[in-house]
Amino acid sequence: MKDEDMFRLDFNTLKILKILGEENNTHRAADRLKIGQSAISKALKRLREQFDDPLFTRTLHGLEPTPKCELILYKLPQILGEIGELFQDSNTFEPEHYEGSIKIHINASLCHPLTSILIERLHLYAPKAMLQLEDWSYDTEQQLKVGQVDLGINYHPLDVSPEIFQQPICYQKFKLCCAKDSPLAQIDKISLEDIANSPLILAIMPDYEVKESEAETYLKRRGYQPNVVLRTDRLDICSKVLKSTHALMPVSEVVAPIMDEEGLILLDIDHLDVVPHYPIAYFIHDRVKDSAYSKWLIEITTQILSELTAMYQNPKFQYAYPRLSKDSFK
Repeated sequence: MKDEDMFRLDFNTLKILKILGEENNTHRAADRLKIGQSAISKALKRLREQFDDPLFTRTLHGLEPTPKCELILYKLPQILGEIGELFQDSNTFEPEHYEGSIKIHINASLCHPLTSILIERLHLYAPKAMLQLEDWSYDTEQQLKVGQVDLGINYHPLDVSPEIFQQPICYQKFKLCCAKDSPLAQIDKISLEDIANSPLILAIMPDYEVKESEAETYLKRRGYQPNVVLRTDRLDICSKVLKSTHALMPVSEVVAPIMDEEGLILLDIDHLDVVPHYPIAYFIHDRVKDSAYSKWLIEITTQILSELTAMYQNPKFQYAYPRLSKDSFK
């Protein structure tokens, strides 16, 4: 782009383009930006002229980005984030006035109850923000790099790029989950043979190439052949199968507060030889980890995981799902 073209570029139109790419609908984009649809149309016309590309085509399912537009949309989060930082005091962040997106990717096995608590807490402190909480998947690392994801939550350590800073925040243990009425729930100390003779359910991350899990590797090293009957990233399916069979599923003890409500129970495996336990960590691009916004987001996440730890360490605690009022999202 020539300098004279750059001088005519209105960076507000780039924000409109980003929202159009997320909504694929001019009406929804206008509602989200709290501007008239005519302003959206005028901005889109200017953008088409500046990029010399139609950017979107209309389909039965809404606006579909052109190949050039897809490339622009891929780069926009990082570009807009860096432009925004130029006009912000890097030492302060006021969540109550923040109107952008908060994008977090979480390992699927940790989503429940972590996600419901995050939604409640983030909406309380940043009521104008748009929350995007999704499962950690194959492209989460790349999205962290380009600023499309603000924070990742997963087990530590992960083999990721040196650009991604990873910091343990919760030292948890793995346990085995089963139905309350399972015969295994009546055993004082479950043995390796008990585990090997039971069907195994394994939670996986969406779109990841299926590899051997730690549970499978552990059993094989000790001479047992694992009986894996289900691999899925759908925890609701895991719960249903566990309640209707005598299967076992390795889980983090962080989920302990919701076990009773799900009709499930956790079995301790601390007595087994050298069971690997991995801490839960946050993952963030090194470039932004010291910004006021990132520090605030990390603080909220760390606080919630600390609260969950306190919950499952107290056997008398009765977990209750966070309840948003009917007026919360007005």
